[in-house]
Amino acid sequence: MSQDLRQIIREEYLKCAQDPAHFMKKYCHIQHPTRGRIIFNLYPFQEKVLRLWRDHPYDIVLKSRQLGISTLVAGYSLWTMLFNKDKTVLCIATKQETAKGMVEKVQFMYNNLPTWLRGNKPISDNKLSLKLANNSQIVATSAASDAGRSYAVSLLLIDEAAFIEGIDKIYTSIKPTLATGGGCIALSSPNGVGNWFHKTYVDSQSGLNNFKPSVLPWHIHPEYTQ
Repeated sequence: MSQDLRQIIREEYLKCAQDPAHFMKKYCHIQHPTRGRIIFNLYPFQEKVLRLWRDHPYDIVLKSRQLGISTLVAGYSLWTMLFNKDKTVLCIATKQETAKGMVEKVQFMYNNLPTWLRGNKPISDNKLSLKLANNSQIVATSAASDAGRSYAVSLLLIDEAAFIEGIDKIYTSIKPTLATGGGCIALSSPNGVGNWFHKTYVDSQSGLNNFKPSVLPWHIHPEYTQ
C-alpha cells in the first residue's frame, strides 16, 4: 500500500469516527425489501437524528412506524462499537426475536464494510451478539427483570419502549452502570399514557430528566404521502 493511499484511508477513517452520518452514507449497506443490498442513503431527518444522538447521551424518540429508525439505531450502534474500545451496547425489545433483528442489522452492516474499517475478525458472532476485536459488543435480550444486570452497559437501546411491561424496573436496574459515561436511546410509537415511556417523554419536555426528546411524525419521510 502506497504512502498516499495510507494517508487517504487515515483521513477517511477520522471523518467516519467524527461523524456517524458520513460513516453510514458512505460505508453502511442495508437490506431493502425490493432492491436488495443498497448503501444507506440517509434522509435529512435521519442525519439530524444521528447527530442528536451523538451530541446527547440520553435520547427519547416518539416516532411513527416505517421511518427506518430501527435501522438507523443499528448503524449508530455499529459506529459506537467500531470507533470506541470496550463499549457494550445492550438492545432490549418486547421479544427476543425483535432484539435479535437489531443485532442482525448490525452484523449485515459490519460484514459489508471495507476491510480497512472492519479491522480484525470479531471475537464472537452469533444470533444474539456481535463482539469485535476491540472488545466492543452489541447484545440482544428480551425484556426481563434481570435484563442487563450481568453487563457494564455503555449504550442502552430500548425498542418500542411504550409496549414493554416492566421497563421502568429494568431501566432502574441498569441506570447505575450508565451513570459513568453511558447513554440511552429509547424509541417507541405511542401506546397510551401512564407507561414509563410516556412519563419519561413528558418529563423530558419539561426538563425534569436528562433525556433529549424528539418527535418523528410519519410525514417527515419525504417519500410518504397522505
